[in-house]
Amino acid sequence: MKKMLTMTAFACLAACTISCGNKKEKSAPVGYESYSDSIYMVNDSTIGELQTYTYEGMLTTDAGIPANYILIIDSYDINSDGTYSLTESYTETNGMTHTNYDEGDVFVMVGLPNDSTAIVYELISYRNRPNLRLAAEGDSALHKLDKDFKRVSHDIRHKLRKR
Repeated sequence: MKKMLTMTAFACLAACTISCGNKKEKSAPVGYESYSDSIYMVNDSTIGELQTYTYEGMLTTDAGIPANYILIIDSYDINSDGTYSLTESYTETNGMTHTNYDEGDVFVMVGLPNDSTAIVYELISYRNRPNLRLAAEGDSALHKLDKDFKRVSHDIRHKLRKR
């Protein structure tokens, strides 16, 4: 009986050692998604810190009135989707000054009908305002585009400069 008890204890110890044994902590590979206690985590070292890009200048409103704009884009990279906040200030012909605020999502697209390498930012409002499309001029300015993705004008009143 003593031999049988010893053999059973040894078998249990061996099974436990094999199944629970020497486990090493493994880190998730890049891009691996893990779900644990309702926490979503992506192990991706390519994502940097959130960046803020500020542009200001004059654009014409949908009514054709020249307005001063301040556009703030928050994204992980200047060429990645993000969010925006926009301040629009203008004075009507009767002297009344108006300031409008808007915010929404920024979607980055590459290419225009006449320039396949152009970077285009489309601002999609949370408040159902018309979409605003802007083409990047290097990393220093944004130029207003119409609904057909053509430059509105080469006039300074359709350009925002990076601050």
